[in-house]
Amino acid sequence: MAKLTAKQELFCQEYIIDLNATQAAIRAGYSEKTARQTAARLLTKANISARVKELKDKRAEKLELDAYWVLKRLKDISDRSMQAEPVETWDPALGEMVPTGEYQFDSNGANKATELIGKHIGMFDPKLQLQLKSLEIKNKKDQKEIEFLEERIKLVKGQKKDTSLLDALIEGRKAYEQNRN
Repeated sequence: MAKLTAKQELFCQEYIIDLNATQAAIRAGYSEKTARQTAARLLTKANISARVKELKDKRAEKLELDAYWVLKRLKDISDRSMQAEPVETWDPALGEMVPTGEYQFDSNGANKATELIGKHIGMFDPKLQLQLKSLEIKNKKDQKEIEFLEERIKLVKGQKKDTSLLDALIEGRKAYEQNRN
C-alpha cells in the first residue's frame, strides 16, 4: 500500500477528531475553497481509509470500546427510558413536590436506542431486506422443483399413471362442446 504523505497523515489524524472530513482537510493545510472535494477524494483512497480505520481501532482499543459496549449502553438507555416516572407538581401548601398520580416515560430515548440497536443488527438494511426476499423466492422455487421431481420419480417407478394427455383431451373436448353450443 502506498505510503502517506505528511499532509495526508495529518488529514487522517484530524479526521478522527470529529469525523468532519472538510474541516479535517482545512486543519491539515488543504485549500479552504476545495476542502470538501479534496476530503471526499482523500477518503476514497485505500491507504487513507486503511489509516483512518487503524487510528479509529487504536482509539477504541485504548478506550476499551467495542460493539458489545455500545449495544450494552443502548440497551441500558432503552430500558431506563421505558421506566415509568411519576409526574410531580409543586404543592404550595406543603411547600414540596407531590405526585399527581400520572406517569411518563422517555419514549424518544427508548425509540432512538432501539433504532440504533436495530441498525446494528441489520434490521433496517435495505440490502438485507432484498437478500431476504431473494432467499424467500429461491426457497419457493426450490420447493416447487422438489415437488416436480417427486412426481417424476413416482411416474418413473410406476407408482402413478401419467394421465395428463388423457386429461388434456377431455378438457379440450369439454371446451369444444361448450363453444359449439
